[in-house]
Amino acid sequence: MTNYSRSELKRLAREALLGNYTVLILALLTASAVPTMLLTPFSIGLTAEFNFAMVTYLLAAILVKVLCGLFSVGVERMQLLLAQEQQISYMDLFWAVRNKPDRFLMAALLLAAVLCIPAVPAAAGVVWLVNTGETAGYWISAAVLLLFFLLELYILYFFDLVYLYFIEQEEITVIQGVRAVIALLRGNEKRLFALQLGFLGWQMLGVLSFGIGMLWIQPYITQTTVNFYLDLTGGLERV
Repeated sequence: MTNYSRSELKRLAREALLGNYTVLILALLTASAVPTMLLTPFSIGLTAEFNFAMVTYLLAAILVKVLCGLFSVGVERMQLLLAQEQQISYMDLFWAVRNKPDRFLMAALLLAAVLCIPAVPAAAGVVWLVNTGETAGYWISAAVLLLFFLLELYILYFFDLVYLYFIEQEEITVIQGVRAVIALLRGNEKRLFALQLGFLGWQMLGVLSFGIGMLWIQPYITQTTVNFYLDLTGGLERV
């Protein structure tokens, strides 16, 4: 296995994206628009009060997020194909819908459950600290939220690798896939974390552009993550 540097992984990402941004941006716009359209009927009459309409909307949002996660898998496969110097098309966005979607849906549910584990105590801790009314409580709350954000970011990147493993290994189960990626990451956790931190500035720029910049930034991040995955599996040596 060749350990490519972060700069090399990013350079390969930029080279793979050249001439392919249009189809990827169209795929990302579709993946973003579909959940909005599906959730619109549930948002009618929604208020800030916690009532039946709010509960219905939240449940619908979770279901839609999990189902539309299949589009995210489609985008990841498109970028995996680019890293392997293959052609892509817009219809590749729907690949996961047609190829054993149950594994990806189960992985998405597992991801949601894993994210809830640190979220609940973090949220409870922040509420308690803020209610103390002391200045120190606000600083501690900010630190807690930052730690939760970094942990959440790492978990999301980890599951991106899991999805990529599922794409290549179509007969693998969810638990087997998670275990396989854990084994792949052994000794490379710091590399993955450093890779994540290297994109924080780009993500801030994307937020400041009201999300428009993310149409170009997100493919760059994903393509670099795909290259990192291929580096772990030895796939970059075969390209």
